[in-house]
Amino acid sequence: MVRISVVGYSVVMEAWMRSTLKRCPLFRGLSDDRFDQISGLLSVGVRSFHAGSQVAFRGDAYEDLLIILSGYLNGEFRDYSGKVLKVETLHAPDTVASAVLFAPENVLPVDLVAVSDVDLISLSRRVVLTLFHEEEQILLNYLSDNGQKLTLLAEKLRFIQFSTIKEKIANYLLDLSKRQDTETPELRITKEKLAEVFGVTRPSLSRGFQQLCDAGVICQEGSHIRLLQRRELEFLVHKEEKQR
Repeated sequence: MVRISVVGYSVVMEAWMRSTLKRCPLFRGLSDDRFDQISGLLSVGVRSFHAGSQVAFRGDAYEDLLIILSGYLNGEFRDYSGKVLKVETLHAPDTVASAVLFAPENVLPVDLVAVSDVDLISLSRRVVLTLFHEEEQILLNYLSDNGQKLTLLAEKLRFIQFSTIKEKIANYLLDLSKRQDTETPELRITKEKLAEVFGVTRPSLSRGFQQLCDAGVICQEGSHIRLLQRRELEFLVHKEEKQR
């Protein structure tokens, strides 16, 4: 069993906590027996925050890997005027800022704010390195997770150039169609995650898709999107390019 060090006392991890930790991307692909073996190596701490609390500040040293045990938080930029830009939303059991942990300057690039009540497990760099040494799959998961987050960040930057949600959707679907070589590409990420990539709300994204459906440009078939009027999608993208 994993033991959790809480300020002032120590408790044994409850079943739901263990289950959540096992679902963390860091431990993806491990059998129950292997996870039980690996968990015996863990020396972890738990930190709890109420909704609206500041979990950490941009520029804080990041010396322990944080894993969300329950709840969710935002990574945000805040300028001197007080304007806030949400960079990403992280849910249990995501890792937090994993790419920063071993950076030459391991400081947080964003503020971390609890959106709901949040419980976080922390693993020291020494413990994370031990996990890499003991189980190659964990190292591969760590690298894969960082690569995926980098890809999503690049996508976010790419979509900044498009003014409207329909233009963002059009560009995304055309690119998806090209990569999957089909006129009925599959959405392989949730619309919640896609809304985050676009920098819009989930309801706004749904309205954008519905407007394109109502106009007969696309048709939603479960997780697949049929491109009915490719030229109209291309027009939306090219219109934005001409305006720049």
